[in-house]
Amino acid sequence: MQRKADSTMRKRLLFIAFVFGFLCFIVLAGRIFYLQVFKYDEYQQMAINQQTRDKVIEASRGTIYDCNMKPLAISLDTEMVTLEAVKIDSEEQGYLIARTLAEILDLKYEDVLAKVQAQSTYTVVKRQVDKETADKIRAFVKENKLDSIFMVSDTTRYYPYDNFLSHTLGFVGSDNQGLYGLESYYDDVLQGTDGRVVKATNARGGEMPFEYEMYYDAQDGNSLVLTIDEVVQHYLEKNLEMAYKDNQVADHVTGIIMDVNTGAILAMANKPDFDLNDPFTIVDQSEAARIAAITDDTERSKARSDALTAQWLNQAVTYAYYPGSTFKSITAASALEENVVTLDSSFYCPGYRQVWDWKISCWQSRGHGTEDLTHAIMNSCNPAFMEIGSRLGITNFYKYFSAFGLTEKTGVDLPGEVSGSFWDVSKMSDVDLAVASFGQNFEITPLQLITAVSAVANGGNLVTPHVVERIIDQNGSVVSEAETKIKRQVISAETSAVMCDMLEKVVHSGTGKNAYLTGYRVAGKTGTTEKIAKQNATGRNDLRVSSFIAFAPADDPKVAVLVLLDEPTVKPVTGGLTVAPVIRRILSEVLPYLEVEPVYTAEEAKKIDTVTPNLTGMTYEQAQQAAEAAGLTIRKVGSGDVVTGQLPASSTSVSRQTTMVAYMGEDVPVDMVTVPNITGLGVWHVKDRLSKLGLFYRSQGTEYTTGAVISGRQDILPGTQVPVGTILTVEFKDLNQTSQ
Repeated sequence: MQRKADSTMRKRLLFIAFVFGFLCFIVLAGRIFYLQVFKYDEYQQMAINQQTRDKVIEASRGTIYDCNMKPLAISLDTEMVTLEAVKIDSEEQGYLIARTLAEILDLKYEDVLAKVQAQSTYTVVKRQVDKETADKIRAFVKENKLDSIFMVSDTTRYYPYDNFLSHTLGFVGSDNQGLYGLESYYDDVLQGTDGRVVKATNARGGEMPFEYEMYYDAQDGNSLVLTIDEVVQHYLEKNLEMAYKDNQVADHVTGIIMDVNTGAILAMANKPDFDLNDPFTIVDQSEAARIAAITDDTERSKARSDALTAQWLNQAVTYAYYPGSTFKSITAASALEENVVTLDSSFYCPGYRQVWDWKISCWQSRGHGTEDLTHAIMNSCNPAFMEIGSRLGITNFYKYFSAFGLTEKTGVDLPGEVSGSFWDVSKMSDVDLAVASFGQNFEITPLQLITAVSAVANGGNLVTPHVVERIIDQNGSVVSEAETKIKRQVISAETSAVMCDMLEKVVHSGTGKNAYLTGYRVAGKTGTTEKIAKQNATGRNDLRVSSFIAFAPADDPKVAVLVLLDEPTVKPVTGGLTVAPVIRRILSEVLPYLEVEPVYTAEEAKKIDTVTPNLTGMTYEQAQQAAEAAGLTIRKVGSGDVVTGQLPASSTSVSRQTTMVAYMGEDVPVDMVTVPNITGLGVWHVKDRLSKLGLFYRSQGTEYTTGAVISGRQDILPGTQVPVGTILTVEFKDLNQTSQ
């Protein structure tokens, strides 16, 4: 009986053991199945990580060139500090590495320590390390016989001209990825494809022989060749900086120079700008101080971020503003094309126009009286243009507004472009139409305006502006090339020709006389507009945007130039007085550089600068004849028989009617004199004050146009000590242009 019971017990135990074993097998098999099927990829990657070491070979970012292949953004060779934490021998050695790397690389100790303790096979400690710093790391590694720290080739982005073209070029981040401007827009083109080196490792983490290595080449990025001309950009930036300071602009200054026929942007700039090699430093010191004084960390961080974003914005494409009277060129072109006005159309300006219950004033409060279309645009007459807008009507006005591309983005190859704003046409009133006809109460960007006016100038074609001319590979071969894109023809060639003629008269004899440039047929339009929203928000009534849009030559337009000053504070703040001289200065440098030959009228030829003759050895009578032949007068000092010296020296460019000094038997004085302040003086007063000191001048600007002309700026500051005979460059401007 006992034997039977034992047998039964053994059977039970065997059964339990079998069931338990079977269950264990099922669990183990299930676990193996789970690991091999569901977790296969993860554990395969872990095995690969244990058995291989993978290093990145960074691709070199493409270069950005100007149109003449001058490098504007390049990649320089630097080094990257990497860490193989699994090779750190001890905890003590880990602390030493963390402390030393943090100190040399200017990093937080806690951040480096975390990388040390991560026990990874490859960690980037810091990128873009210069040679001097990298050498310090090497010395530390050698001194401590470390095999866990390695230096890897790296690159850093460098901008040779610092602030130059900053808002357009943009910049990259620490990982060499484009963050702003062209660097961002064309990031995929520029960055290339990184390569890799994959090496097998043994059980101890050491690298296996070379035959176990796989190498994947890096593919360097392509390069950009811009439409920007470094020389033209320099002329624009120099003159914008001067305008920004002279007019004490509270907000910003923007300028664009564009080929009217192709849409190629030759120059684009904003002031103030920033250093592309140090973009995260706030340029405005007062703003930086205000932010630094904020005690709350979150609030301070947000304020800093907002300030940097504002600093980086390219106002040429992101800033929408009221164009003011510069828009009258669009209104006039639309009305001519629609045949609602002709050159013979007559308008009457009593100084205002009544539209419903609104009395809308002209800038000329006493009115312009009766005027034809040409004089209406020359005078920049608001009532005349309100009448022109009325004749067009809301439907046609909007049709041309849209046709000129002002309801859409231009399509320029730059990030962040906005399209401005306009009324809901279905709700637009006659009052809205009246103010819109002279550029008020709707917003467009500077780039939209210069693109539209280029269509007015070039025969009526609306072109797409562009900044990149072509993309080239590492060998210089062309990958792609920009083509002129004509969206549509907005006005006829005949209407365009009429507009060119009228806008030339604006500069020659109208509100744009301060943009007059001897020898060149410049066409243009002034603009002065209120910043209504900001005035309402601040309670001020003196916030203005002054601007001028021009193109040249008027009979064969090649380039358009737009300059706007946002909140100039030196009064008067009108486009005709503050911005027109800036346009003239820019074109006086750009047109000769572009090999546009001056063509002087008979009247201009009599008044252009002349070159002083060599009078030495002549009798006084002979000297008089030589001076008169050059368009100069002469006075003598001394009683000798022949000229022994002269001022100015021979072959010097001076204004005609300059009075030369002939020294008869006497030496030319070498005295130093103090340059006087001649700002605000008439032409003859300038000449008289300078001549009494033995100084001379070369004129720029509107000295020879009609009107109340006074000196504006002088190239040598008052109070400067200069030798007798020094020639100043004096800019004159017409004070009649104080309201538009």
